[in-house]
Amino acid sequence: MNLEAVREAVAHVEDPEVPVTLVDLGVVRDVGLADDGDVRVVLRPTRLACPARDEMARRVREAVRSVEPDAGVAVEWELSTWRGDEVSGRGTEVLLQIGYSDPGAAETACPYCGSTKVRREGAFGGAVCKVPFSCRACGSTYDALRGSRSLLAGAPHV
Repeated sequence: MNLEAVREAVAHVEDPEVPVTLVDLGVVRDVGLADDGDVRVVLRPTRLACPARDEMARRVREAVRSVEPDAGVAVEWELSTWRGDEVSGRGTEVLLQIGYSDPGAAETACPYCGSTKVRREGAFGGAVCKVPFSCRACGSTYDALRGSRSLLAGAPHV
């Protein structure tokens, strides 16, 4: 078993909701071998009730089998809370480029102009892991990922 090739394949799996890899989002917690020789992948969902968990697991299994076709794959889910500060620098860069706020920032800011004069526009955006905002400075709308540091600290409602 080429575990390094397996890790590399899993590192390219993207989240079903946003075009960022699960590794860069901090969702992939571990890739290793179980006692029975199967590949064991531990994931932490951005939301415990995430409806895309099955799709993430399917994509991970497919990635593993792309390099190890006969491998058994055990996907396990951590039942702990994902935090935005676990997103890699590359993941944060991509999120900002596609119009999400910085999930590791202490304060919610518009990804387009950087203003913190923003208003939360509801409890949920296009998915249960997204919270919609509007910027009072430039008028843009954008999403923040639920679990972002600024949301945990109590995002401003201007």
